[in-house]
Amino acid sequence: LAISLHQTTDEKRSALMPVNKRYPIAELMDACRYYVSQTNRRVTFEWALIQGQTDTVETAHELGHLLRGLLCHVNVIPLNPTAGYAGKPTSKAQMQQFIDVLATYGVTCTARIRRGIDIDAGCGQLKADLIRQQRQKQKALNSDG
Repeated sequence: LAISLHQTTDEKRSALMPVNKRYPIAELMDACRYYVSQTNRRVTFEWALIQGQTDTVETAHELGHLLRGLLCHVNVIPLNPTAGYAGKPTSKAQMQQFIDVLATYGVTCTARIRRGIDIDAGCGQLKADLIRQQRQKQKALNSDG
């Protein structure tokens, strides 16, 4: 089971992921604990590291508190640059500091390798390109009429 988490509070997570309004973090964590209790399998959390937003030491401590004692693993993924989104990827040093903080809570973590960003095929980049193409087509259709 893999879950895109990306933030530790409902307010911040809802800003990044509107689905959080339907499935708040407390309910999500209850479901994760239930899943682990029934399957004895770990939950994997995906965490995009956005410079100054989701990669801070403070946020790592919040995540450590949230996940402490849960059979889980975190995949940290430096943000892929995407047109239309101002966020920037974290530095390698900040990523390592984030991982080190999680380790103090007994939370295992792997840094994922960013792939495909050189050809705009990384996570989030393909969708941004598709949206851009759709807007261009709509603009062309509107200018023809």
